[in-house]
Amino acid sequence: MVFLVSGHTVLRAIGVRTTSALEHFVYAVGASLAASIVGGFALNAAGLLTPLGWAVWFWAVTAAAALVAAVRRDTPDLPAWPAPARVRLWQGAALMLALLVATGAYALAVRDEAAYREFKYTALWLLPSASGESGRITVGIRSAETQPQRFDLEITLDGQPFAVFRSIAVAPGETWAREIPVPVLATSQTAQARLYRPEDNRLYRSVSTLVPRI
Repeated sequence: MVFLVSGHTVLRAIGVRTTSALEHFVYAVGASLAASIVGGFALNAAGLLTPLGWAVWFWAVTAAAALVAAVRRDTPDLPAWPAPARVRLWQGAALMLALLVATGAYALAVRDEAAYREFKYTALWLLPSASGESGRITVGIRSAETQPQRFDLEITLDGQPFAVFRSIAVAPGETWAREIPVPVLATSQTAQARLYRPEDNRLYRSVSTLVPRI
């Protein structure tokens, strides 16, 4: 409707004569685009620039043009379609091979796009309790990796070991979080969380926060 049908009926309605099927096709596309541009202005002015508004516009243009073409007595005949070209065996084989290559390339692109992540990382945070309750801190891990991961998590208070979590399994897109009770003192304390990969025990992430004092 957007690129061919409406333009074809408009050409028939205004009596444009074409000498070949290709010429008629090109003219029909041009007339369809012209109808689309006019429709854009009209629908915008009427506040109907919506999918339903476009459908009604193209239906109205096509129906009106078809009616005018049917009423006219001098509507030109359609140009004859050229005879189908004879396709040889090797040409058909080459076409099928091209289709297979294009289809395979598209399938690979779709698969790679689904598996591709521009940034592969694991987020770690350590914050005071979200509820505002004193004596608690919240630690969390969120994975944006492409494969399930396992981590060791160590938490210290003022440099002293306080809590340890071993072999935390986090799947891609999954979040692991815990609220941990901590002693509340008259002075501020610094809590630190360190994330390690068990396979090499290397430090992967490190964050810290202040524990609110009394």
